[in-house]
Amino acid sequence: MTQVGDMAEHARVLELIQAVDLERQDADRVTAWLAEHRAAVVAAVLACDHEGARGLGTRLAAAVWPAAGLVPDPAWWTELAQAGESLAVADRDPAALADLLRRGAMTFAAHGDHLRAEERLVRALAIARREGLPGKDHVLSSLGALYRDWGRLSKALDAYLGLVDVRRDAGDPVGTAAALAEVGATMHAAGRVRSAMDYFDQADEVMTEASGPPVEHARVLVWCGRTRWEQGLHGPARHRWSRALAMLVDVDEAGADRVRALLANGPAHEPDYLPNTSSSPSGGVG
Repeated sequence: MTQVGDMAEHARVLELIQAVDLERQDADRVTAWLAEHRAAVVAAVLACDHEGARGLGTRLAAAVWPAAGLVPDPAWWTELAQAGESLAVADRDPAALADLLRRGAMTFAAHGDHLRAEERLVRALAIARREGLPGKDHVLSSLGALYRDWGRLSKALDAYLGLVDVRRDAGDPVGTAAALAEVGATMHAAGRVRSAMDYFDQADEVMTEASGPPVEHARVLVWCGRTRWEQGLHGPARHRWSRALAMLVDVDEAGADRVRALLANGPAHEPDYLPNTSSSPSGGVG
C-alpha cells in the first residue's frame, strides 16, 4: 500500500473508532450507527490484514467491543471476534490477543452466552500467564463473575482465590480486600455463611490496615454484619453496621440511610447496600 493509502486507511479507522466511542457519543446514537455500519466495521478490521496495519485493526476491534453489546447480533459479535483475534495472531501480539479475548468475553457473558465467554477468558488467562502479561487480575475477576452468574460456584471460588493471590503478590492491599470480599460473596451464595464471614473479616482487616476507601470498606462491613446476623449474632452484626455507618456519614448519605435501616430493622428484606468490589460482566458482588 502507498503512503497515501496508508494515511487514508489510518484516517478511516480513526473515524470508525470515534463513531463508537461511548465516552464521547450518545449511546442511542452509537447504537443506531453501529446497527447500520456493523458489516463495514468488520470489513475495516479485515482490511488491516497486511504488514504494518494489523495493530491498527486490533485497535479498532478493541474500540468497538464496549459498544458491540448495544447491537443484539451474536453472529456479528462472532465475526468481530474472529477478525480482531486473527489479526493479533498474525501480528504475533499476545497482549492484543488477550485483551480482545477478554473484551469479547464480556459482551458474550453480558448476554448470557456463558460458553463463548468462558472459552475466551480461559484463553486470555492462559496467554497472560504464559507471556507474563499484566491484566491477569481483570481476567480472573471476569471469570469469577461469569462462573458465579452461571451457578458454577466452585469454579468461581477458584478464580477469586487466584485473584487474591495475584493482587497480594502485586502489593495491592485494597485490591486484595476486594478479592477477599468476592470470595466471601461466593461462599455466601453457596450457603457457606460461616466461611463467608471469615473471608469478609479478612477483607475488613486488610482494609483497616490499608486505610482503604471508606465506601468500599463500608460495603465489606455490611457483609460482615449480614453474615453474623444470619447466624443469630445480632449484637456483633449491629457493631459492624455501626462502623460502616461512621464511614459513610458525610461521604455517601444514600448508603448511610440504608445502613441506618439495617441498624433499625435488621435485614428484613434483601439489603440494597451490598459490596460491589470489582468490575466484572456481572456488575460486581450480589
